[in-house]
Amino acid sequence: MECKEFHHWLRTRDCNNPDTPETRGHRLGCSDCQQLYDLDTQAGQVITLAFANRELPRGLAARIDKHLEMAPSVSNRFLPKPGHLEWVTPLKTTGWVAGLMVLVMILVGLLTLHSSSFKNIGQISKQAVTDHLKGNREISFDATTLYQALEMFNRELGFNVRLPDLDTQGCFLVGGRLCAFGNCRAAYFVIEKQGKKGSLFIMDMDHLDFEIADKSHFTTSIKGCDTQVWKENGQVYAMVF
Repeated sequence: MECKEFHHWLRTRDCNNPDTPETRGHRLGCSDCQQLYDLDTQAGQVITLAFANRELPRGLAARIDKHLEMAPSVSNRFLPKPGHLEWVTPLKTTGWVAGLMVLVMILVGLLTLHSSSFKNIGQISKQAVTDHLKGNREISFDATTLYQALEMFNRELGFNVRLPDLDTQGCFLVGGRLCAFGNCRAAYFVIEKQGKKGSLFIMDMDHLDFEIADKSHFTTSIKGCDTQVWKENGQVYAMVF
């Protein structure tokens, strides 16, 4: 199973049957997918608990009724007349209120997850080196099927993925796949230079929370790896060897 297939399963899975041997084997070998699975599972548990029916303390509705009778100005302006508080009875199942609040928080969290993720060049370089050093060189396509793969990338990522001129950098393409790059989805390519395997990540500019000049190259060395980060064609490139 590949990351793309796991993401599709995670979006469509039946919570009553949370795992399969194939998905379990994939996530145990992929820390990014394991993290997504853990977050999704925790969110499902929170929503289930939040929407569960809960009995409030005995006599609470009567006490609310009494307090409202003592505050006629409030009850007259905003509530039914005392003794006709039909809305009080549903308080016995106020789990839906907590559930709605949790749902809003989860939606906000998901929007935040897909918002700007990188604050500076250094963060991009560190993430690229971290993913490169994981050593996961699995590819879903090779150089002979590059055209079809780029079409798939464009559909999945929502922007026109364009490879840089690898020839000028003395590199050639081995293959690639979709990947998680930090909190972002990106295109991942395995490249080779003088017999050494490298990684090339391409992501949309929307994942940056800062400005970067077009075609400006930033190089650094992290954990023994040489990195380049630059902007071109309206997208961001991070190359690691």
